Order: sequence, then C-alpha cells, then structure tokens
Amino acid sequence: MDNLTYINYKILDILNGRSDLGIFFNGYRFDPKLDIIKSYVDSNQTRRLTIKLNILSNFFSQRDKRSNKHVRHINHSYEPLEHSLDLQCWIALQNDNIYHPRAIDTLIHSEKNSEQLDLLNKMGFKDVHWFANGYLCAKHWFSNYKDIRIVTERTPIVNKFICPVRLIDNQRKYRIQFLNMLNLEQGIYSLLERDPQTQKTPEEIYPRNKVSPSSFDSHENSSAWIDVVEFVHSRWVPTIWKSSFLHIVLETVVDRQHLTEKIFKPVVLRQPFVLVGGIGSLEYLRSYGFKTFSSFWDESYDEIENLDERMQAIADIVNNIGAMSLNDLESMRTGMQEILDHNYNRFYNGFSKDCWQELSEQLSN
Repeated sequence: MDNLTYINYKILDILNGRSDLGIFFNGYRFDPKLDIIKSYVDSNQTRRLTIKLNILSNFFSQRDKRSNKHVRHINHSYEPLEHSLDLQCWIALQNDNIYHPRAIDTLIHSEKNSEQLDLLNKMGFKDVHWFANGYLCAKHWFSNYKDIRIVTERTPIVNKFICPVRLIDNQRKYRIQFLNMLNLEQGIYSLLERDPQTQKTPEEIYPRNKVSPSSFDSHENSSAWIDVVEFVHSRWVPTIWKSSFLHIVLETVVDRQHLTEKIFKPVVLRQPFVLVGGIGSLEYLRSYGFKTFSSFWDESYDEIENLDERMQAIADIVNNIGAMSLNDLESMRTGMQEILDHNYNRFYNGFSKDCWQELSEQLSN
C-alpha cells in the first residue's frame, strides 16, 4: 500500500461511516485526462456535467439510515486548489448533488489566506484544513533521513546559496523573475532550457529573462527524496544540496499560504532558508512550532503584500549573503545551530502527530 492510499484509509477510519471519501484518479488533484467528466441532459432538458471519482466507503461502519444527507469528503490535501482552472470539476461535483437537497461536499485541503478557497466556499463547498504536506513528509517521505550521519553531520560550506528550480511555467513563472534578481555568480541554481510540462523556454515564459540555463542534478521529479551524497572520482562525497549554506525555497504558489515538501528539505538538512511563498508563509510555519531566522536577517518580507516587492526583499537577503566570505558564513551557521537543531527535532518528534490531530479533530466534529 502506498503512502497516499494509507492516508486515505486512515481518513476513512476517522469518518467512521459518516461520510464517503472521494479520491481523484492520480491521488492528488483533478486531471481532465484521468478524471472523466461527462455531459448529460436531465429530466428538465438541462445539460449538466458529472464526474466519476474513486469513492472509498467504510464497510466496517453503517451509515445512519435515518439521515437524508448525501455526505462526501473530497481529498484535495496536497496540491493547491484552483477554482478557474478546474471549474468543470467543481461544477460536475455540484451537479452530482442536484438530486440531494441536503447534500454536503467537504474539501480536505492544505491552504490558508486563499482566494481560491473563498470562491469554492461561495459555490457551496465546505472545507477542512490541515498541514497535509507536513504530515506526508515527516511521517513518510523523509522519515528515512532521521538520525543517520550522512544527513546530520555538518559538512564544510562550498556554496553560499542553493536555488533549485524545475517547473517554471504558468503559476511558477515568478521563479524566473526571482532568479533575475539574484547575483547568481555567488551561489548555485538550476534553470532548465524548457519547462518539463509545457516545453516552453524561459524566454517564452518571461521575455525579460537574462539568466542562462544551468543544472546541478538530474531534475527528476524527486519530491519524496533528498540527494545527500554522490559518487565522484571513485568515492562518495556530499552533494551540492548538502554543502550549501542558504537554501532558497521557491514554493509551488505565491498567492496564498500553501507549503509543500520544498520547505522541509532545508529542515532535514539543517540549513537556514528564505521562503518565496504567499504572504504570511513564515508565520504559518512558525505556528506549527518551527523557528525562522529573524535574528540573522530581516524577515519582514513575510508581511509584504506586493509580490515583486516581497521577492526583491528576499533577493536582497540572498545577495547580502552572497557578498559574505565562506568563513563568515561558517560563523553565522554556528550562531544559528540552535535554530537548525530545533527545527530538525521538531520535524521528527511530534510534528506529524500534531498535523494528524489537527485533521482528526476537525473531521470528528
């Protein structure tokens, strides 16, 4: 049983027969190639849409037959909600409930401060929030990186910063703009010649781009693991991921609070980080018991509403670090070791339990 299936059945146990659980075909989100939407004409000669989800039901529990409610929870825990992009999906789900006057559809999701969620609430969807990607990473994806020296042992700083970039089109085109704000000679970055999904070049996506393509790894879609060593000249050595000082986290979306596995890679590697995400994302992370680095640089960027200004404030931090010597950065890392250790220990000791309790309490109510 894979991790997502395990989580789905754990959610179903919490629901305990009070609701079915709708699952998209790929396990993450609506995909028009996989989640088939069909058109039909109802008894009033109105054309409507319907969608077929994978539906999990708890056959160990009996639904209350006295209730006329058509209750369904839909697991959208890991990817950002998209009202306009997936509008046909949401309309089809609504149409599925046309003949159930007391129908309730509840979206299980992982974002806050979200206009997309507000729009779905206006369509009639209820919602339950939990830090799903935090749970997925701590409980499953990154659990095997705990307490092994190849991960935990401190290695000399070789690169002043690391800025990994893979997807760059659509909502992620801000990543190209951000790279153009950096003095890239002082660190290491990746930028592919074409977006892996749309095959567009950086210049087609962001015409003002001046950054040349660059690569430091295989660019596989390796969300579930972290490369910590590589085989070079007949011996194993720390990777660029491990030997870099500052980890620049470029989140999936920057218009809301939605954190993914990207923020936890520096936590596992005991690296300081800056976070290019939605406004308030650092505060969101701190609300789960993690510490950030306001005693070492200005983190008021987390409160800047304008995205361009927020990115420039973060770029200024990165460029200032790039101007420092490696010896100075080693000293800074020593000074922030308590924060790095705290975040590592928080991640591996109790964080996943707290995330699960957050979900359990809301579903139980």
